[in-house]
Amino acid sequence: GNFEGLNIPNLIKYTIPGEEIELIETCRKKLFEHRKKRIHPHKDDKILTSWNGLMIAALAIGGRILNCEKYTEASEKAASFIFSKLVKNDGRLLARYRDGEAGILAYVDDYAFLIWGLIELYETTYKPIYLKRAIKLNDDLLKHFWDNESGGLFFYGSDGEQLITRPKEIYDGATPSGNSVSALNFLRLARFTGQHQLEEKAYNMFKLFRANLSRFARGHTFFLTAMLFSQAKSREVVLVGEDTKKMIDIIREEFRPFTISMSYSKENKGLEELAPFIANYKPIEGRATAYICENFSCQAPITDFTDFKEALSKM
Repeated sequence: GNFEGLNIPNLIKYTIPGEEIELIETCRKKLFEHRKKRIHPHKDDKILTSWNGLMIAALAIGGRILNCEKYTEASEKAASFIFSKLVKNDGRLLARYRDGEAGILAYVDDYAFLIWGLIELYETTYKPIYLKRAIKLNDDLLKHFWDNESGGLFFYGSDGEQLITRPKEIYDGATPSGNSVSALNFLRLARFTGQHQLEEKAYNMFKLFRANLSRFARGHTFFLTAMLFSQAKSREVVLVGEDTKKMIDIIREEFRPFTISMSYSKENKGLEELAPFIANYKPIEGRATAYICENFSCQAPITDFTDFKEALSKM
């Protein structure tokens, strides 16, 4: 036998004569009917906020880069589910949902991954609601998880069950750690909103966990991604006006990991409440206009698509 002395029937060849395929199919059905008599294993079908946050981020990125509306819609649908089923009346996020019941106060990973997903959804759809939700969740994250003495984020919240210790996870394994993802979230949200204290939080985390990186850098790849983002030139692209689709398409033609983009128009007027500085950017002569900023200094506004593409290529 091929497994502990027993045979596990499996189909090795795929190019089999017709009569043998018929025999194999008959045998397969008999085997299936026999196996149905066995006790079925239990399925772990609970819905986790953290894992859905990762999926939301992946689908939003996929929808944006591949121009696939199906991915974007799935990402938005998942986010809508979480906010309708996994948020308490007081706004506290919960960790899991199953059979119509949500429970367990969310951990740092739940907040960090969902915030990441919402940031990606904003850059894909430019709907202010996603940026607004990301900012609100990030405020709650700092309220419940931030260590005001040493910095960094605890694994469970101050309002959760108090155990003997409150660990801070930084290891990036099968999934990244909440601290690693939050460090990158802080940097991006700082540039989206102008809240520079968030950037200071990220730098605090770099100092706090640098010994961990020195010992085993390969075990902290997402944290290193956040550090790389912090060292890259700050690049923000602000699009204003009513018909910015062509400029959006130009931004998405190439991979720009160190660039964030925002779109401000009549359709997303609520954006100035989240990022007050956005109101200073005006369309030129009623045309779609792009402002490219680096290190808090903006170039002259651009309305010509060719000029815009050329300016981006120099970044």
